[in-house]
Formats: sequence, structure tokens, C-alpha cells
Amino acid sequence: MKNWKSRLFGDNHINFYGWCVAGVVVLGGSLWYVKRAVNIGATGTSDGLLLIAIYFVLLGHFAIALHNYVASLARKLEADDERR
Repeated sequence: MKNWKSRLFGDNHINFYGWCVAGVVVLGGSLWYVKRAVNIGATGTSDGLLLIAIYFVLLGHFAIALHNYVASLARKLEADDERR
């Protein structure tokens, strides 16, 4: 039996498309802030370069995690559609 929580927050199409859009917004917004920091002069110091390097590592981890989640959610949604 599905209640309102599993319908709203469970594996559904709204959650799939929501995370696709949220991923683009988070990645694009964070890249915009890094571009602003580089324009201000963050690459002029070793601390700034280290923070930008850490940012790119974390950005890669987020992108891989988001890709894996969306891929597994798509697989589950397709399997549910085939059962119907």
C-alpha cells in the first residue's frame, strides 16, 4: 500500500526529473561562483588554487553520485512500466 509519503518522495517520475533539473542548477550555479572567484583573483594565491582544486574534486564526486542515482532510478521506473 502506498501512502502519500512514498508517492511524493519515493521512486517516481517527478523525483527523476526533479533531480535532473536540480543537478543542472547546482552544477551551473557553483561553476558561476567559481568563475566569479577566478575573475576577482582567487588564482593569485596558493590557497585559492587549492580551494579550486578541492572544488573540482567535490564537483566530480557530486556528478558521479547524481549520475548513479538517476540511472538506478530510471532503471527502476522502466521496470515498473514494463510490469504494467
